[in-house]
Amino acid sequence: MVDRSDLGQAAAPRGCVITGLSAAVLALLSPVVLGVRSWRAWRRGPDPRSAIESATLTTSAGKDLRRIDIACDVPRAAEPGFHRRLTDAVIRVAERLRDPDDVYHLAYRFPWEEAPVVRPVGPQLQELGERISLIQSQGKMANRTVVWLTLGRDRALAEVLDPDTYDPEATGEPDALLTHPDVRWSMATEWLRVGPSLKFRLILVVPPEEADRVTTLLASLA
Repeated sequence: MVDRSDLGQAAAPRGCVITGLSAAVLALLSPVVLGVRSWRAWRRGPDPRSAIESATLTTSAGKDLRRIDIACDVPRAAEPGFHRRLTDAVIRVAERLRDPDDVYHLAYRFPWEEAPVVRPVGPQLQELGERISLIQSQGKMANRTVVWLTLGRDRALAEVLDPDTYDPEATGEPDALLTHPDVRWSMATEWLRVGPSLKFRLILVVPPEEADRVTTLLASLA
């Protein structure tokens, strides 16, 4: 029979050696990792980048809409200012498009959850701004598509989507919901951190007569 007391005595020094080697390797690699990150940030540059595209869409009811798609690449150092500008720009868009009985809603889904998160945000612009800021600050929201819908007060959210099964990441989404004929105007947001950058995408679907003004309001994101 093997004497396990001897094995325990032998294992302890070996564990110390492995721990010591791991610490030494980490000490050597840390400056390298920091150097790589610094090089990537330097190569990327300090300025935000953005691109805007616009296209005409037609709903199932035959109504024309304009889809505005803006993609932003923001360096980490500029993130706080970008988040403030984003919230401000969306609120200005909401002010521009606002009807007295507008109510804002949102929907998203985590891949590890069976049901989506579907809830009303409320009728107030302040509520919309607070929710947008919260979605940007939560790490678990990275790489999640969030759909924002503006409905009349007499229209229930369950009338335009299935609150038990809707998935913004599904094939054909979120565009199918963004162009629902009962939605007054809509938006989808998504963000992800990649290296030294925040990658952010914003899609708005608005009445065509408001598209130029909305695009101007979004120019502050550049």
